[in-house]
Amino acid sequence: MDQAGYRKVTEELRDLMAERLSVRAPTFPRAVRKAGRLLPAPARAAAQELVALEPRMANPKLAARTDPAQTKRAADTIRNSLSRHRPGARAAQRRSILAAEIGFRALVVIGVGLAVAQWYGSA
Repeated sequence: MDQAGYRKVTEELRDLMAERLSVRAPTFPRAVRKAGRLLPAPARAAAQELVALEPRMANPKLAARTDPAQTKRAADTIRNSLSRHRPGARAAQRRSILAAEIGFRALVVIGVGLAVAQWYGSA
């Protein structure tokens, strides 16, 4: 495997992570770090395997000795796990949590306001 092939695979996976997990990063290792536990354990292990291959790909002799099947297997594992994620699901979940939090805080403020009005009304 050559460095260009490795870069192509990691860029494709980084774009897929940005689309499916809403994780945006300039490089693949940073995207993997930001994704963290959003990736299932096998995909996380495969991503770490690809990240570990990056310094090896910088050296042309070591890159020529790297097994392309290993890279393909790791990339396929990540692709399969990301294909199960709905695009935008994480952002939708964040929006719903924000709406619930705003509603709860509004309810607390209204409750406190009614309690204060009741307290001053009875005195």
